[in-house]
Amino acid sequence: MIKKILIAVVVLIALTAASVFIYRYQILQYTAETLIRKYLPDYIRIDTIKFDFAKGDVALAGFKILNPPQFSKEYLMEIEKITCRYKLRGKKITDGIEIASPVLTNAVLDIERLGDGRINLAEAQEMMIKKAPDAGTVSRDKTEPKPSQPAGKGLAAVVTLPQKFIIKNAKAVFVDRLVRSTPTVITFENVNTELTLKMNEYYTKVLSVGSVGEGYVNGDPTQTVNWSISLDPTTPRLTMSSRFDVSGVLIPPLEPYYDKYSPFIFKTGRFSGLLIFDFDNGMIGSSDELRLSGLRFSVKQGFENAQFWQTTVPDLVKYFTSPYGEIVFDFKIKGDMAEPQFFLGPKSKEAILAMAVDKISEAIQKANSGGAGGPKSDIDKAKDYIDMFKGFIKK
Repeated sequence: MIKKILIAVVVLIALTAASVFIYRYQILQYTAETLIRKYLPDYIRIDTIKFDFAKGDVALAGFKILNPPQFSKEYLMEIEKITCRYKLRGKKITDGIEIASPVLTNAVLDIERLGDGRINLAEAQEMMIKKAPDAGTVSRDKTEPKPSQPAGKGLAAVVTLPQKFIIKNAKAVFVDRLVRSTPTVITFENVNTELTLKMNEYYTKVLSVGSVGEGYVNGDPTQTVNWSISLDPTTPRLTMSSRFDVSGVLIPPLEPYYDKYSPFIFKTGRFSGLLIFDFDNGMIGSSDELRLSGLRFSVKQGFENAQFWQTTVPDLVKYFTSPYGEIVFDFKIKGDMAEPQFFLGPKSKEAILAMAVDKISEAIQKANSGGAGGPKSDIDKAKDYIDMFKGFIKK
């Protein structure tokens, strides 16, 4: 009888061991997925998490980050697929995993600025901090502490994230409700970039962001932008260094942002060139050079010196046109980002100065020769040109 019992126990143990071996990956999958979902912040959703334990890969599908309240979209970011390598932080899966070489495919980032100036990216940062686990808690279930895991670390207790991410075929949507009553929408599509993201040890606060990449404006492959950006989100106001190399970008869709400062209404036209925007706690320092092509525009009525612009635009075009047939215009932007001041760049000043010399000389010659306008009117015109050009050269 005892022999039979021993045989039965051995068979049972053997069957159990065989079952564990056969279903070991399913067991590991369940353990790892349960552990990760237990520590996920409330503002993150993931549809599926699949581990390939034989290859050391993990794939996430339907990754989403909730938008802060009062913004129009449900999600700030949606990522169709994330694939990466992983390795165990210890001897068993419950010790946590370390992620490496993440690739994000088909991500959509919705950036929105409300009419009161609030931006969801900034609000999301605050949301992350508010929802961070309190010291002494390790998961959403505060009644069930996790043994062998550091208190208060949340997701960081079970996952170690890298600082570099590869993003493929992404899309960024900018919805701006501040500049006009009708929302201004601009998109960057087919975005491919390397993203550097440094966070605090609990993954509750972004310390720095960097991006080097390329994409199409509004999904148009003839409008390309290459960029290099570094952002410090820890400062009270915007602190960022950025370089944008643009090619063939349409001018009219950007009207809400230049209309206040431009004497022209652009009907058609494209611009290319290098745009440099540096912000230090809300103070902007920008140095830009644009090459304009395919322009059709009119002078804005009621703009300061509108009459001057009407009579001199053809000459301005001539003096600003390069040997390659493009209009070259450089400028600087300085001051507070809420009320920036624009200044002419060295090439623009050189063009204005050349035009000033020719115009003033022409008026003086007419005055000396008794032209049709009369000596006095020509002298007055020369003085007007001098006054106007003085104002431009100072800027």
